[in-house]
Amino acid sequence: MRILIAVVDGGSFAAAGDAVGRSHSAISLQIKGLEEELGVVLFDRLVRPPMPTVKCRALADHARKIIALFDAAEDIVHDQLVRGKLVIGAVPTVLSSFLPRALAELKTLHPDLSFDVHSGSSDSLAEQLAQGDLDIVICTKPPQPINGLEWHLIAHEPMVVIAPKEAEGNDETLLTTQPFIWFNRKTWAGSGIEAELKARDIRVQATMEIDSLDAIAAMVREGLGVSIVPHCRGAPGVWPGLRSVSFGAPPFVRDVGALVAAGGLSDPLIATFLAAV
Repeated sequence: MRILIAVVDGGSFAAAGDAVGRSHSAISLQIKGLEEELGVVLFDRLVRPPMPTVKCRALADHARKIIALFDAAEDIVHDQLVRGKLVIGAVPTVLSSFLPRALAELKTLHPDLSFDVHSGSSDSLAEQLAQGDLDIVICTKPPQPINGLEWHLIAHEPMVVIAPKEAEGNDETLLTTQPFIWFNRKTWAGSGIEAELKARDIRVQATMEIDSLDAIAAMVREGLGVSIVPHCRGAPGVWPGLRSVSFGAPPFVRDVGALVAAGGLSDPLIATFLAAV
């Protein structure tokens, strides 16, 4: 695995030999043996230097994870620092609520742990995770289970109706008498809100559809309507300049949690991160 990675990163068998202290012929024999064992061609030898195939690059990405797990073994048994890089996907509401504090605390506890954070919608991040581009995704619970991915609950976030401060009435009154601003229905959270409104037979007068909580709050603050939004974990319990009432009694909630590849909790980086959040 280390030799394969060295060839891919070094760009040639000779460069890989220099990196790992082996001869060019030894590197060639190792790669040849790997190809025979797997029954695939890993390098195109019709060009010079040999070029890695698509299957080779996929295997090299997998090999990096294997090596990271192997190298972490000694640290784990000796209760030492978690090391490595974690590629995280998170929806915007998570990025602006509990995730920054969790990352900061992890960085303090494990200085050798680094993060690469990507933002996006739940469905697009789940697709990237399934393709192997992300290690873990923090998002709304998917409407249906996703093949090859596991769901781990982090928090129940109650939904609230936010309205101008002077607006009166309960949640249903506010929703049926005021212009309504959708929380983007293309998101899993937004589609959940839409489904709950239909289930309660509440018909809203929609005027806008926005995917930013800050933007929605600003619109409501200016008297342009009301909206249903999540009370995000770790966020303040008040909405400055706004009135908020529970959406339903008990309140309708969205589940926020982590999506990981099947068996992903065996990775010490993912397990450490999930325990923190």
